[in-house]
Amino acid sequence: MQSTREIKSRIKGVTNIQQITRAMEMVAANRLRKAEARLMAARPYTERMGQLLNYLASNFIGKTHYLLKEKEVKVIKLIVITSDKGLCGAYNTNILQYVQKFIRENPNKEIQLTLIGRKGFLFFQKRNHPIEKYFLEGVEKLEQADIIKFINNLIKDFQKGTYQELHLFFTKFITMMKGAVTGVKLLPLEGEPEKAIRPDYIFEPSEEDIFNAMSPKYLENYIQHAIWESLTSEYAARRVAMIAASENAEEMISELTRSYNKARQEAITRELMEVVSGAEALRP
Repeated sequence: MQSTREIKSRIKGVTNIQQITRAMEMVAANRLRKAEARLMAARPYTERMGQLLNYLASNFIGKTHYLLKEKEVKVIKLIVITSDKGLCGAYNTNILQYVQKFIRENPNKEIQLTLIGRKGFLFFQKRNHPIEKYFLEGVEKLEQADIIKFINNLIKDFQKGTYQELHLFFTKFITMMKGAVTGVKLLPLEGEPEKAIRPDYIFEPSEEDIFNAMSPKYLENYIQHAIWESLTSEYAARRVAMIAASENAEEMISELTRSYNKARQEAITRELMEVVSGAEALRP
């Protein structure tokens, strides 16, 4: 059995860790409140914009617009959003396993990776998977100007035929306890007439002109929205992980305290026995 000094030292160490996890839980909870409020405010705009673009794309079915035209797929570009930091449970593991599954399901296609988030970069770097682009700024610090420049280059490359499909992988925020790993094909754009809204207004100058102007904006907004979804999911996952860690630390402290009390009681009993034995030995 461990000595009382060793057990006391372990209790102190676990208590210090518990203080850290509780502090991290409070920080994650504060960030989660702000991120969730921002996300809930942005969702209606993103959804409405998607519905309108879907309506415009539906009207071009059968036409030769370069953003809608299906081509023989040889190269697939993936945008993967993970976190920059750990200690957020299975958040990164789930999204990376999902991406790996997609790659395995397309063995004959060339996969080009664009990574947002340090954890995804480290994961694919260790597996020697070719990484085309990695945003050094990180998820939280990525600016809108960087996204706009990136999207413009993506559209140019798609028009040139450098790649034939663009997929985005991120974690959608559902509740604090649940996030859904999501994969979306961004290019070529697909019109779904059954899901398109039927606006009761007139398009000016024309639907095609509006579609051309709106498509890049939609892609910019969708990627920015996916980043906000991922950040909110990350903060929620980190808060849940830190709550669980704090509770586990509490249980460990209780077990160590019982072990400490038992060891202390045994030590006291042993000392009493030694005193009694010594007294009996000195008795004439």
